[in-house]
Amino acid sequence: MSATPWISLTTDYGLTDGFVAACHGVIARIAPAARVIDVTHLVPPADVRRGAAVLAQTVPYLPVGVHVAVVDPGVGTARRGVALATPGGLLVGPDNGLLPEAADALGGVTGAVELTTPAWLAPRVSRTFHGRDVFAP
Repeated sequence: MSATPWISLTTDYGLTDGFVAACHGVIARIAPAARVIDVTHLVPPADVRRGAAVLAQTVPYLPVGVHVAVVDPGVGTARRGVALATPGGLLVGPDNGLLPEAADALGGVTGAVELTTPAWLAPRVSRTFHGRDVFAP
């Protein structure tokens, strides 16, 4: 990766509240030098298939970095949060089918971890805002 880290955000959060800003804030506190690219926050709510398509179509054209994607109708359930390593960067998000197509577009999965390590998470993890508390950190 380059000296300046790149992070992209793809969500279904919309633009009428502070959810996107909260994720930007978490990223800025942890990595103030990072540059953030907003892919879109207008994926139709809970439309994992559409989010996966948008992500896969976009990430090959982004700088190598961390690609955070949150379209997560299963938030608050037993679904896992994951990070997938690829030759084109890391994909971070829910393990619900959102990431595999993008991983293929970035050269395939070379490693994977479940996001359970406390140091990787917010000090308090909300049951319903994993974008801010699990995926953005």
